[in-house]
Amino acid sequence: MTFATRGLRSDTHYRLDERQVERETLGTYVINRQFAADLTVSYNCSQRLSLAVGVPYIAASWSIPSPTSPVPGPRAQQDARGIGDISVTTRYWLFDPKTFTGNIAIGGGVKMPTGKYDARDMYPDRDGRNDQLRYVDQSIQPGDGGWGIYLSVEGFKRMGRMQVFGSGNYLANPRDTNGTPSLVVSRLPPGVAPSAANRDRWVNSVPDQYLARVGVGLPVWKNVAAGGSFRVEGLRRYDLIGPSHGFRRPGVEMFFEPGISYATRGHAFNVNVPMGFYKNRKPDPYTGAQGDATFPNYIFLASYGWRFGGKDVACAVPPPQ
Repeated sequence: MTFATRGLRSDTHYRLDERQVERETLGTYVINRQFAADLTVSYNCSQRLSLAVGVPYIAASWSIPSPTSPVPGPRAQQDARGIGDISVTTRYWLFDPKTFTGNIAIGGGVKMPTGKYDARDMYPDRDGRNDQLRYVDQSIQPGDGGWGIYLSVEGFKRMGRMQVFGSGNYLANPRDTNGTPSLVVSRLPPGVAPSAANRDRWVNSVPDQYLARVGVGLPVWKNVAAGGSFRVEGLRRYDLIGPSHGFRRPGVEMFFEPGISYATRGHAFNVNVPMGFYKNRKPDPYTGAQGDATFPNYIFLASYGWRFGGKDVACAVPPPQ
């Protein structure tokens, strides 16, 4: 059983890889706060095959001065919270863990649309008036509204006292859009129709996402280990399966990720703080519009894992051939 948390604040805007300093100077920047807590329960069918169910809880906010011009008005905040999209995954180690000082695992699974993807909150229009119940920004919705295909690969190699590791995770969302109005529509004042030029951005997209890490770890004292890794995560312009219409903010961020861990008698604690050094808000798909988006300067990650149970038993799900 693993309990993991993720917290961040995004308030620096980028268009492509150029920081939009004028938003900070004028005070018109967005503040996006994210907190996620994940409970994952896994079952080791054998030393090589495991099954897992992950249940996330999301609490997030998105705020911007309303209006933003000619003089920035009061900051209007929208909030959303709730259970996110539950995942069911499996992982299989390719080599016998008893005979190898390194190994590679492949994994897969499904992400179910259990999280609310049409959450609403009270906030004003873009002119700072008409406070009413409106759909919140796509980035803080607890769910995305689509069934997803989860793919992963990970591996490690012991080299003396040092361990080299790497992992890659990809979430493919075949669904195109989820029907929830985007901020392009939801922040409009009464009587103002959305621009036909933005028709493809009137509703939210269901985009693919990815995460990859590679790094090293080293024991430093008794049951304590420290490490560092290169981390990259992002949201693609075009999905792996199906079209990519609707509102999305494609982009990528790269991090240096120091971390420390402590493990003893079936218990493991980890704290990692990825620090961003490269940010790029990609152009919108199809339209090519160079929108901007906020990125975090760092992310706080912490987890606690507890390994318990009896002897290995046979599993009802056969390992892949």
